[in-house]
Amino acid sequence: MKCIDIISKILFPPQCLACAVRLDSGILCEPCLEAIPCYTTLFCARCGARSPEAKKICHRETPYLLGSVGPYDNATLKLLIQNLKFRGVRQAAKPLAILIARYLRKIPIDTGKFILIPLPLSRKRRNERGFNQAAEIAKYLAEYLPIQIRNDILLRNRNTKPQTETKNAAERQKNILGCFSVSKQRDIFRKDILLLDDVVTSGATLGEAACALKAAGARKIIAITAAKA
Repeated sequence: MKCIDIISKILFPPQCLACAVRLDSGILCEPCLEAIPCYTTLFCARCGARSPEAKKICHRETPYLLGSVGPYDNATLKLLIQNLKFRGVRQAAKPLAILIARYLRKIPIDTGKFILIPLPLSRKRRNERGFNQAAEIAKYLAEYLPIQIRNDILLRNRNTKPQTETKNAAERQKNILGCFSVSKQRDIFRKDILLLDDVVTSGATLGEAACALKAAGARKIIAITAAKA
């Protein structure tokens, strides 16, 4: 550790993002991490119906099943996502990965049989942010689960305005229409995919990405997010 880092740690010891207790390392204490509620099933990506057996029981035309750790209105979960996504605090990716790993162990899928694909950002957005938050979470997730990560499969062809700036579902769908493509299609042909992102709102972006993967020959697609709005 550099001298400046040691001095900084002494003068400004790390604190838990949620309760401000002093920490030796990291940004979230264990009690606050454990207090975050965790769902135990997958969901229909269209209507939100629970899918305890990881099978589509309604809206079978949707290209993916949805999995999320917990609700976005949980204050601690929201803090982690906002600090990672909007404040550039990459350390927030680790507790989010721990939560996702905990959730994935509760649902009936064998993650070792899936390929994990982080949802890509456009080059412009990635340059502005400095990193892809989904890819940061994926890096840590690989420490907790036996899973293959591929950042070179799903490509974002163009920059789009943030979905939060669109007015309605129709505009959100139009905003991201055709913005994904797939390279190395042979690597995902008839393979099961976990599509990873930080948070899902309308599901339009994940749906468009899943459609591109399906068109390239992917078999089963489960989108996994840290939170569901």
